[in-house]
Amino acid sequence: MRKNIAEGLVFIAGIALIVYILIYSDTSKPIPALLIAVAVNIITSPLYVGIIEGIYNVRKLPLVFKTKILYKNKDVRLSISYLFRIKSNGKYLLVKNRKGNYYQLVGGAYKTLPGVEKVFKDNSVKLDKRFETEHGIAKNDLRFRLPGRNVMRIIRWFNSREDRETSQWREFCEELLTTNIIKDKHTFRYIDYKYVTTIQTPIQRAKNLSCQEILIYEIFDLIPNDEQITVLEELYKEGNTDKVKWADEIIINSLGFDERKKEMEYEIGAHTKWAINEKYSIE
Repeated sequence: MRKNIAEGLVFIAGIALIVYILIYSDTSKPIPALLIAVAVNIITSPLYVGIIEGIYNVRKLPLVFKTKILYKNKDVRLSISYLFRIKSNGKYLLVKNRKGNYYQLVGGAYKTLPGVEKVFKDNSVKLDKRFETEHGIAKNDLRFRLPGRNVMRIIRWFNSREDRETSQWREFCEELLTTNIIKDKHTFRYIDYKYVTTIQTPIQRAKNLSCQEILIYEIFDLIPNDEQITVLEELYKEGNTDKVKWADEIIINSLGFDERKKEMEYEIGAHTKWAINEKYSIE
């Protein structure tokens, strides 16, 4: 039995018990009064939870309206990724985007796992052709299009963690170890990190694409041990290169413009700014 059905049955049973006692019992006596008190507690608990959830979900109403009504039968692009905040000497480690001439936090799109095929078929998911590799379209990335009516359902699927990548190790390895940005691979044979927040953009027109788009980023903080701190400090001392930049919050919030020098240092992706500030902002 599903949880919501069980809760509904308990709620109805509680109301029925109260009505029965009020009609057929003397509520001035201890036992009927106690039963009514218990029944009231039973039915008010789900009401309280429902009210709280309703208030919490009010902020989702614009997205529900747009996906279920406005763009119900139109393609909406979803891109779901994770980003690492890695710091040394008060600055964040940025790497060059593999597809564009800008810098960002370490990270990338989540990937699907075998078993997702039915979920994607049921929700009319189509592969995203925007990003291609030397081997063709990037497969298994959580970048795709689907009808607006299925957006909320697929986001719930992602949050269930079923049939998709749940570890953030792969992108860390691909962007820092495989590329030899961090040469001491043994020291980073494992990493610790903690979840910070999730940033989800409003549904809006995608850049350079003829569709609406939602971007979702899960943000994590690297928690380096003593050996790893030393390696990061050595990398910091090497300074900025074409592959790596070390940026403070001033440069990140200006997306690469250093207001102290009054010049553009390099371009930084807007999602890096969102990750540092832990909130979406219009650029």
